[in-house]
Amino acid sequence: MTLQKQILIVDDDPVNRADLRTILTPEYRVLETENGAQALGVLRERPDEIALILLDLVLPGMDGCAFLAQAKAEQALASIPVIVTTRQDSEAAEIAALSGGAADFVVKPYRPQVILHRIANIIRLRETSAMIRQVQYDRLTGLYSKEFFYQQVKQLLLLHPEQEYDIICSDIENFKLINDMFGVPTGDCLLRGVAELYTGLVGDQGICGHFNADCFACLLKRQACYTDTLFLRFGAQVNTLSNAKNVIMKWGIYPVTDRTLPVEHMCDRALLAARSIRGQYGKHFARYDDALRSPLLREQAITDSMEAALAQDQFQIYLQPKYNIKDDRLAGAEALVRWQHPEWGLLLPSEFIPLFEKNGFITKLDQYVWNKVCSVLQAWSGAGGVPLSISVNVSRADVYQADLIELLTATLEAYGLPASSLHLEITESAYTEHPDQLAATVRRLRELGFVIEMDDFGSGYSSLNMLNQMPLDILKLDMKFIQSETAKPVDQGILRFIMDLARWMNLSVVAEGVETRAQLERLQEIGCDYVQGYYFAKPMPCSAFEALLRNQQEAPPPAAASAAPSERRTQILLVADEDAAYRSQVRKTFGESYHVIEAADGHTAMGCIAHREQQIAAVVLSLTLPRAEGFSVLEVLQREKAVWKIPVVATAPGDARLEERALEQGADDFAAKPHTQRSLWKRVMRAMGVTSSRERERALEDAACRDYLTGLLNRRGLHTAALALRREDLPAAVYMFDLDNLKQINDTFGHAEGDRILKRFASVLRRQTRGSDILVRLGGDEFVVVMKQMPSPETALKKGCSICRAFRQEEGCGPFPASCSAGAVICTRAETLTAETLAYADEALYRAKSNQKGGCCLWTGTHA
Repeated sequence: MTLQKQILIVDDDPVNRADLRTILTPEYRVLETENGAQALGVLRERPDEIALILLDLVLPGMDGCAFLAQAKAEQALASIPVIVTTRQDSEAAEIAALSGGAADFVVKPYRPQVILHRIANIIRLRETSAMIRQVQYDRLTGLYSKEFFYQQVKQLLLLHPEQEYDIICSDIENFKLINDMFGVPTGDCLLRGVAELYTGLVGDQGICGHFNADCFACLLKRQACYTDTLFLRFGAQVNTLSNAKNVIMKWGIYPVTDRTLPVEHMCDRALLAARSIRGQYGKHFARYDDALRSPLLREQAITDSMEAALAQDQFQIYLQPKYNIKDDRLAGAEALVRWQHPEWGLLLPSEFIPLFEKNGFITKLDQYVWNKVCSVLQAWSGAGGVPLSISVNVSRADVYQADLIELLTATLEAYGLPASSLHLEITESAYTEHPDQLAATVRRLRELGFVIEMDDFGSGYSSLNMLNQMPLDILKLDMKFIQSETAKPVDQGILRFIMDLARWMNLSVVAEGVETRAQLERLQEIGCDYVQGYYFAKPMPCSAFEALLRNQQEAPPPAAASAAPSERRTQILLVADEDAAYRSQVRKTFGESYHVIEAADGHTAMGCIAHREQQIAAVVLSLTLPRAEGFSVLEVLQREKAVWKIPVVATAPGDARLEERALEQGADDFAAKPHTQRSLWKRVMRAMGVTSSRERERALEDAACRDYLTGLLNRRGLHTAALALRREDLPAAVYMFDLDNLKQINDTFGHAEGDRILKRFASVLRRQTRGSDILVRLGGDEFVVVMKQMPSPETALKKGCSICRAFRQEEGCGPFPASCSAGAVICTRAETLTAETLAYADEALYRAKSNQKGGCCLWTGTHA
């Protein structure tokens, strides 16, 4: 049953009202009032319910014209159509009514069919107009909607080809946070206030639109120049609104130069410019230019190529080996994808996966990978190989597909594989979105026999409650989490706690991104199950992985003792001695275990060492080589110990002074001639063992003091370096550097790009400083530099600005141009690297970021 529309009759004559009620009642619901004041009261109570007003011009108190003027003046009532009814059949009366805003004029007595027809037409016109307005105008702000804004801009550009225009778009930083903290009504009030300010700003110089959420746009006649002051003033006006809570707005400008470009692309470019300065202090607007355009073109080219690439098998499967930590044997693999493009070459996932996740193509790519992996597993099974499992990615878009379970089971059935052969990796962040739906899907997959892995655990979304609710088999620890945790002392990290928790929950643990022996030993110590990373093997094509698998299957598990001789034969023992017979004896003694090379003089010995230092396991060096060349070789080896870490056993006729001098100059041992070859063997083995142990200790110590990503010192290294500072190193300049936009870069382009920028900044620091200066990555995007023997504060400030400028020149182009800011403090006391010093440098850094990013400020307090 259709709900009847309501018509309000405003007439003081009950007979007229009765006549109209008789005519209208079959089709409409009728409301009646005797005068204008009553009518306004009814309308204000239910403005959205009244479809039309029938108004008599002659009324007591407020007459029809006054009522009409009042109703049209109120925004909520102005759109309700009014038909004037009167006995005055005159042109003047009709013109007066129509001029006052009436939609039609009807003369009494009423003709039923005429008045019904006119009412129906006017109501239909009003509804059509309302529908058009809903399409053309944003309901919340009253500004143009996105599509209508595009149409109007296109029309204005065509009508005024001589006028120069700019598209200006704005974005409110952390608008979602405003909605979350203060509620959606507060956010809506803020948006309405911004819309009013926009309208006032643009005036008759352009048009405004509201796209969605916090995104506004306007077409504006080009001004002479845009300044931060202009946009800062607008931002200040926004913050005077009653619902504004420290609102920060960023603006992007696209100068309309190419009018053939679709308007939506113009707006996209302006928005890209606005978003490129998110998080930058003191930066309020940015213009779109070619530096921002290149990534867009690249993204578009990737999008245009992706379907064809999938059809032409340009995507290749790479497998990264996964090892059992107990015996270092292959236990499976993780499937990764590479794009071998015919023009661009090999593309890494960081370049295309984020884009595919955004445009939805990731679901097709994932299904392609599942099929390729199943094909590989089927081939291995047919060849009679040991069955291994392969982990495949299941993206968030896959998880929420209704037919995910059917897709996976159908794929396995097509290749005749059990579900356990596929491990499904679901990234940790997916577990935070619609957890109930996800849990139901994952539970069903586990019931079918799939192994479920939580990928990237520790990347920032970890929740013990989430672990408790979600059905899981394996935790995969995030690479950055592994690298940061293994750099901490055993008793300070949470790795052991996570491992104990996994044991309690009957979960296996895989550690990703293992790159050093120290990391492996820590993971072994706390009981990790599986590891993968560059320490073992990089991702490789399927053929290379198959060869690796065949080699392991053909060879028995190696015993530590039996492996040693074969390893030794690849190493070199150098015997430098003037006596050919002695050299021959040494060759016989060590020849079965080492490749022995001979030198009869110091010059030849140094040539052998220089060309083969990576292969030489030890040197047996005669100190009686002609012209004291034995001591010359020893002196060079000692001087270059940082490069040539080679154990040396010195030989000479028994002489206490020679032995003492040899040991002082760095020989690891001394063998007095004559001696037995058995004695020499033991001395060489002992020297090699001591050197190896010493290098392991140094490596472990260095690793503990080094940042894994940049190679600079870490916090522990800073403490060690502080203890080593001497009075002659003073005065010193202590700098605190902070990289701008790193979070935006990580969020937009992935952490691989962020890591590249961190490493690039470390490289800039190395080039801009001396070898004796102290370079530290405190963590995240914060760096500390201590420059020794700084001649003056002016020089320190100049040097800080120089580093910021050098980095900006290297990384300053791109959608999120990377730059850095710095704070510096001059120190003259021995205890230079104190927490107080770093606080002063940080205070100066804050001033630098507040004033203008990309510069350096010097702390001006006294710190002697």
